Amino acid sequence: SNKMIMKKVTLFIFFLFFCLMLSAQSGYIKVSGGKVIEGEFFKSKIYLLKNFTDARIKFLNGDTYDGKINIHILSQTLRFIGPKGDTLAVADEKHIGSVSSGKLFFLKVNNQYVQVVNSDGETSLVVARTLNIGQEKVTGAYGGTNEVSSIQKIEVYNDNNKIERITSSATLYYEYRETLFLVNHGKQYLVTRRNLQKFFPDKKEFIEEYYSTHNVQIDKKEEIVSLFSTILSVSR
Repeated sequence: SNKMIMKKVTLFIFFLFFCLMLSAQSGYIKVSGGKVIEGEFFKSKIYLLKNFTDARIKFLNGDTYDGKINIHILSQTLRFIGPKGDTLAVADEKHIGSVSSGKLFFLKVNNQYVQVVNSDGETSLVVARTLNIGQEKVTGAYGGTNEVSSIQKIEVYNDNNKIERITSSATLYYEYRETLFLVNHGKQYLVTRRNLQKFFPDKKEFIEEYYSTHNVQIDKKEEIVSLFSTILSVSR
C-alpha cells in the first residue's frame, strides 16, 4: 500500500540521515550588536583551526597561493591575515579546489571544506564540519518559548557576515555537526558497503567478508576510519 511505501521511504531517509551524522551538538547563543556575547562552544567552533596557520591554497586552474589562513565554518569560506594584520575573506572563493597546512588537507566539495582523513588518491574518506544558525528563540506571553523560523532571517544569516548583520540583541538557535562521507572525483557518497565495493572493486570480497564479520556502525568515527585504512592496506 502507499502508506507502507511512504513509511518505508521515511524510515529510509531517517536511517540515511542517522548513518551520515557522526555527532551533533546544538544550543543557543546570545547576540548583541553583531557580536556573540554568550555561547562558548559556538565561539570555539566558528573557525576550523585553533589559530591562523601557514597554508597553501590550490585553485581549480592549478594556481597556488601561500598565506596564513583559517577556515570559517559558519560560512564555509577561507579567511586570511592581511598585510595590516586584519582578517580578510577570499574574493575568488568559488575557484578554490583544496587547502593544505602541514599534515592537514582539505578539499572543497559542494561549496564545503572537508578534511581528508585518508585517501588512495582517487577515493577519500572525509569529515565535514558545519555550523548553522537557525531559528530565533522567542519568549511567549506566558513565559514559555516557541521557535520562530523566519525565512528572511535565515537568508541574512547565510551570508558571510551572518552575525555581524544582527545589530539588535537576539537569542539564536545553532547546530554544530560532524559527518563522515566518501569523496570520489569531486562528488560525495555515503560510506556504505555498496559504495566501498564500487570504488574498490578489486577488494569486493574482502569488504563483503569484513561487513559480515564486523558490526560496522557508521556513526562511530574510529570504526569507519579503521575499515577504510584496512581496505587501503589490504592486498587484492
